[in-house]
Amino acid sequence: MAKGGFDLAAALGAVPIPGTNAPTEGREQIEYIDIDLLDADANNFYQLSDLDELAANIEFVGLQQPLRVRPNPDKPGYYIVVSGHRRRAALQQLVAGGREDLRAVPCIREQAAGSAALQELRLIYANSDTRRMSSAEISQQAERVEMLLYQLKEEGVEFPGRMRDHVAAACKITKSRLSRLKVIREKLIPEFTKYYKAGDLKETPAYALAQQPAEIQKLVCKYTSAKDRKSLSEWKVNDTVGKITPVVGRKCKMQSGAACTHKTVVLDKLFDGIYGYKPCDRVCCDKCDNLASCKTACPLLSEKVKRLRADRRAQNAQEKAAKAAKDQPRIDEISEFWRREASARAASGKSVKELFAATESYYSQANEQSWVEKETLQKIRTDTILPFGTYGFYLGEAHRLIATAKCLGVTTDYLLGLSDEPYGAVAPETGADVQESGRMELIRWENRGKTPPIGALILTYDLTNTGPVLRPAVWDGSHFHAPGNPGKELTGLKYTQWLRIPMAHSGETYQMDNSPAYPEPCVACKSAHPGCDKC
Repeated sequence: MAKGGFDLAAALGAVPIPGTNAPTEGREQIEYIDIDLLDADANNFYQLSDLDELAANIEFVGLQQPLRVRPNPDKPGYYIVVSGHRRRAALQQLVAGGREDLRAVPCIREQAAGSAALQELRLIYANSDTRRMSSAEISQQAERVEMLLYQLKEEGVEFPGRMRDHVAAACKITKSRLSRLKVIREKLIPEFTKYYKAGDLKETPAYALAQQPAEIQKLVCKYTSAKDRKSLSEWKVNDTVGKITPVVGRKCKMQSGAACTHKTVVLDKLFDGIYGYKPCDRVCCDKCDNLASCKTACPLLSEKVKRLRADRRAQNAQEKAAKAAKDQPRIDEISEFWRREASARAASGKSVKELFAATESYYSQANEQSWVEKETLQKIRTDTILPFGTYGFYLGEAHRLIATAKCLGVTTDYLLGLSDEPYGAVAPETGADVQESGRMELIRWENRGKTPPIGALILTYDLTNTGPVLRPAVWDGSHFHAPGNPGKELTGLKYTQWLRIPMAHSGETYQMDNSPAYPEPCVACKSAHPGCDKC
């Protein structure tokens, strides 16, 4: 072809499009060629999709367009398909199924008109309007067109302007899209290219990926499931890249700015599939608020982690102790209700089952065991119910009942209908002198030979060489334990007398009984101290 100006649109537009009345169509003849003599073009990049549908259509109405072929220079008597690869594949499928009448395929043999590069370029230009191509096919087409144009340039054809403009015109796409397709074709890693060529990965997210370094793309692939790769959106790509990039680029402050050696662990944690807050997108583990509790912290910070955990344990212990101190008065108050109930039930000789029946509570062995544990002041918490049935009578209800009685200057027995006397056994002359509980309880020192009531908070007294020793304790029926701590047994506790400690919140008035608990001295040793160890 002589050198000179080249009108690409005119040259490419001269190709006869099947089914038209182009001027050149009269010079081309349809020949019937055996399908076994037709070879596919090795340069064909169009997908052979929907063959079953096309074969069914051909079987029903016949082949509507002949194939375009050219002689195969390497195999005399054979032809290479230029246009019609899907039709050839569908016909092969039908012939293999027994349709021998379709073996002879109508074809148009290409006449020699210009170079092979120009002929192929013309056919690509014509075929760009005859099929719906995927983004990957358009990209391959653009690559092939560019190669053919450069081949024509080597053959002496001169192209005015930039080559990119001619490629875009031949492929009937914009120049900006042509640039995007080139970036995808050259930069997208193979792990994503296979999804792109299969049509699963769309052009926009593919371009977003191709703009990233290969290392970032491989990490996106690693931390994205195969299912998600098929539905990646541009937003998802940018979001994933936004999480990965800061981690990959982080430097270690403890190793003079060297690359972080912990980034793989951080990325694994960041994409572990567990939803919720993750601190691992920080610049460095050293700045993480959850460093003390993180199980995958940087090993270079192990000493700091130990210090943080020790401080956390100390803080937790301090908070726990403060909470226990805050809760203890409430626990003591609830315990006193249970102590009184246990003492009253023991004095009445009633069983737990009988008590449950009287309060219309559900009875079971497990419920009885839980009840007895509370009577012995075990497992008493701030939200433990009071011993008035098993259906949730709490301390707050008792407080409101007592507050009502105090406000009105009457007894709780009167409010509950157990007495018609609002002020107790004897009515006072003025309401100001009414005792808060309506009665007075006498307490006195007891000999240690007398068993304290179960669950009672007592004060033990022992006279030693260094003076009297007073110690609080709770009797559970067989052993003494520390108040508020049933698990701590007071082993070796010695005393000569004990005194039940009144609870300040009980609403009752207590008075010491001045009469001696043991008026007569010890008979055995004549000691003035009754119940001494010498007896």
